[in-house]
Amino acid sequence: MPSESKLFIVGIGPGSQNLLTLQAREAIEGSDFVVGYTPYLELVSDLLQGKTISSTGMGREVDRAKEAVALLEEGSVALISSGDPNVYGMAGLALEVASGNVDLGRVEVVPGITSFSAAASRAGITFTRSVAVISLSDLLTPWAEIEKRAEMSSEMKMPMAIYNPRSKKRTWQLERILEIVAQGGGADRDLLVAKNVSRQGEALWWTSVGQMLEREEQRQKVDMFTLLIVRGEGMKVGREGSGEDGPVKAEGAPEAFSETAPGSRINLVGIGPGDPSHLTIEARDLIKRSDLILGPARHLRAVRGIAGGEMVFTEGGLEERIKSRLDAAKEAASKGETASILFGGDPSTFSSAWRALQPSELGTQRVHLSPGVGAFSSAAARIGAPLVGDFALLSGRDEDAPGRVSRLLEGGFAVVVYNQNESKLAATADAASSLDPDRPFALVQDATRPEERIFLGRAADLTRPNFQGRRCTLILAGPKARIDEGKIITRRGYQTKYDY
Repeated sequence: MPSESKLFIVGIGPGSQNLLTLQAREAIEGSDFVVGYTPYLELVSDLLQGKTISSTGMGREVDRAKEAVALLEEGSVALISSGDPNVYGMAGLALEVASGNVDLGRVEVVPGITSFSAAASRAGITFTRSVAVISLSDLLTPWAEIEKRAEMSSEMKMPMAIYNPRSKKRTWQLERILEIVAQGGGADRDLLVAKNVSRQGEALWWTSVGQMLEREEQRQKVDMFTLLIVRGEGMKVGREGSGEDGPVKAEGAPEAFSETAPGSRINLVGIGPGDPSHLTIEARDLIKRSDLILGPARHLRAVRGIAGGEMVFTEGGLEERIKSRLDAAKEAASKGETASILFGGDPSTFSSAWRALQPSELGTQRVHLSPGVGAFSSAAARIGAPLVGDFALLSGRDEDAPGRVSRLLEGGFAVVVYNQNESKLAATADAASSLDPDRPFALVQDATRPEERIFLGRAADLTRPNFQGRRCTLILAGPKARIDEGKIITRRGYQTKYDY
């Protein structure tokens, strides 16, 4: 067995190669073998020259994982997963299969842009408080559990990102989820339909929960390549007039909605967790060709090697810094120059990007939101496969975060808390350990940066680490998770369908 060979579980993003990260590209190019679902391999076909390719069809996930592990005997392997491997992808299964067969130190999860981040960026959506991520596929998850999580998310008025909403054989599940939201008083909640995001045939439009529930013709347009985002508390929607042509707008569309516009003079760029290898190709190219690059000093340092224009760090308080960047970007755009404002992680999730999408800030200037690898994606990848099923993201700045964590864990979600600080950790620890003291967790600070710190343990150990400062992400793994060789491995449910 080549001792230097590695298994890369590679997230290739939602489809467009512009949203492939530099790390993903490098992992594929550096592998001897590439294993994947045939349509996903076609999305990266130009990177496969000279590789030994193994492609399989739908429903062969276990076969792909087994083959990828076996091929480590002969060289390095890239196992392809669409979007992010931890979000209904191949991370959990591949680590399950690898466990006990190879040293897990030779297995690396390469995070990618997940579909809800890409859809949010295209639609000018930002999440400031929370978002629940739910799949309606009941192949591996009992429907009763899916329904319970949808009810809980609806009751908590959380924005909901819904994956796998409808297939040719599964037609009633979408209608049932819409009924749950409507019965909870959410019939008027805005609903984004995002189809084939960043792929050929992309289409985005707005409707409402009630309208889609009433109109069969709308539901028939939804398929497995469609992602839905149900509006909830703390979700802000883009700027009127920022798109070039704008999306199809259904009756009842939010008045302040327009797609963000590629080719804009002002770009809000997600640069990922810190290491430049997590930049998407689009982000790298935007930074290269921008006349002006604005952002916190740590972000500017991260991209110094590729920046093409002037880099400007603004001082002062938070509000002052944000306003200064927006004013500078607007001035540059008025002179025909291109400006990029940098955001850590993904700009659609718990960042200040929402301010730039308000009409009062940038007027009629067109704005483009460029998605990045989120803190939850990078932190999850560093510790294995803690998510893989339904999960919820929470802002640690929310005063009610510990109570929300408790409810969500009870509902069977994995939970990620951004900007977790020491003062709130004890309350979160009490909530988590009282429900399941053995639930694996991780605290990841400054993921992928030189100063990175990771503490891995059980919920009952949460109060032990002395973590201080910012940029700390807390992950409480989903049900059926365990710690093995320093990795969290979560069983997705394949063992109920397949023998491995």
